[in-house]
Amino acid sequence: MRRLFIAVDLSINVVERLVLFQDELQGRLRGAFGDDLSVRWTDAENIHLTLKFLGDTPDDLVSMLESTVRRLAEPLFPFEVECRGFGAFPRPDQPRILWAGLDTKSAEVLGLLQQALERDLQEIGVAADPREFLPHITLGRLKSRANPDLSELFGRYDELSFGKSYIKDLVLYESHLRHDGPRYEVLERFALGQHG
Repeated sequence: MRRLFIAVDLSINVVERLVLFQDELQGRLRGAFGDDLSVRWTDAENIHLTLKFLGDTPDDLVSMLESTVRRLAEPLFPFEVECRGFGAFPRPDQPRILWAGLDTKSAEVLGLLQQALERDLQEIGVAADPREFLPHITLGRLKSRANPDLSELFGRYDELSFGKSYIKDLVLYESHLRHDGPRYEVLERFALGQHG
């Protein structure tokens, strides 16, 4: 079994801005809540946008999975997305996961790509995710039991842009869970626009 997911990578400039934003947030949260609030921040090398989390996947399904994703990617054109805004799951007044969002147009394009991916993967027996797809980049996870209301903080960053990324491939990652946090390994990249 391998713990897998399919994602798109963001440009280095966007990742750098997100890391700076994490630092700013960390300072604001520490100033407001002190040691009552503990957040595990996503390491820069792990920042990505997940399209499909597969979880534990049998080894004998991996090659079929790769073929399916490759067939989906080949006729698609590379595209640009803008990372914009800030929010939390499940809600700003009960934050557990802190995230950066996408502008409306980028979210629509990624939603269509995710739907196509779900459709094609179902054909090889991968179960569809019943949850609504909400494209986002996880910045951090609250570890403490403190339940701060961050609504005011989120409103402040609604329109903050972290820049644009040129998406030129889909990436199959394997997640290795370790005591100091996950490590993500690229298994394969599927270039967009490589058809014929």
